[in-house]
Amino acid sequence: MANPVSYAIDRVMNSDIDEYLLKLAFEQPNGNTLGNWYNMVNMTTVEQGIREKVIHRVVLPACNVNGGKTELLDLSGSKMRDMGNACVEVNVPEITTRGAKIVSVTEVYLGSMNSAIGQLSAGVNENSMCGSGVLNDMMDTQLAALSSNRSMPITYTNVHMNGNNSFVIFGLNAGTFSMSAKCIMEYDEGMSSIHTRHYEYFAELVEWAVKAHIYRVCKRPVQEAVYRAGVPLEDIKSDIENYRDAWQSYKDYLKNEWTPRMAWSDKMAVIDGIRMSTPRRM
Repeated sequence: MANPVSYAIDRVMNSDIDEYLLKLAFEQPNGNTLGNWYNMVNMTTVEQGIREKVIHRVVLPACNVNGGKTELLDLSGSKMRDMGNACVEVNVPEITTRGAKIVSVTEVYLGSMNSAIGQLSAGVNENSMCGSGVLNDMMDTQLAALSSNRSMPITYTNVHMNGNNSFVIFGLNAGTFSMSAKCIMEYDEGMSSIHTRHYEYFAELVEWAVKAHIYRVCKRPVQEAVYRAGVPLEDIKSDIENYRDAWQSYKDYLKNEWTPRMAWSDKMAVIDGIRMSTPRRM
């Protein structure tokens, strides 16, 4: 059980879905009869087919749109361009995002997370308060109690995505290059940030997507399947018809069951929501 994707594939392989239907929809055996190696690249197992045709093509993009992982990024190494009218375009390099894609940007702060100066790091313009910034205070509650009168960092929330890891900040003066951003990032291919208790629900989502794929791919060429494997036509038809409503069930489960659980797996977003809903002293 390395990650949710592997867990979901194992569950589908051991579910009540007929093994023949799984092979018919996903498996692509090597048809090379000459003994050369060329057609080996066209060989696809059922597990590989589920991973590529269902999870990476259907489920993972839906999870990235409806969920994502909240992270803080230092924009010091990003390319910034003044667009005029108090608009600044920021292009974040992949080395900063570790190859992941930015889905959206919720907030941008002045100051670098890796610097001892600026709004995020110092908090107040006094040398004696250096290091008592907002980010450090979250990790050091004792220092936060001693620095309760610190100034809040300037925050920009009017941010619009305009490209691949590129966004525009509205209302920002030109010449500001030391910034940090709170971003929602795409999941990695294994969705490793999902909580272990939610693996079962992700597997349920994948199972509905697999059934919908089987119905979409196999509802027409059933006669071909009979000729190819000698399986009775009526048995094939009845099994495939059972998955007629699988796509609607997949969409309902994604919206009502899986999306809330993705939100609870995003620890930083949960902490931010609790902090914003908790009354604080002025």
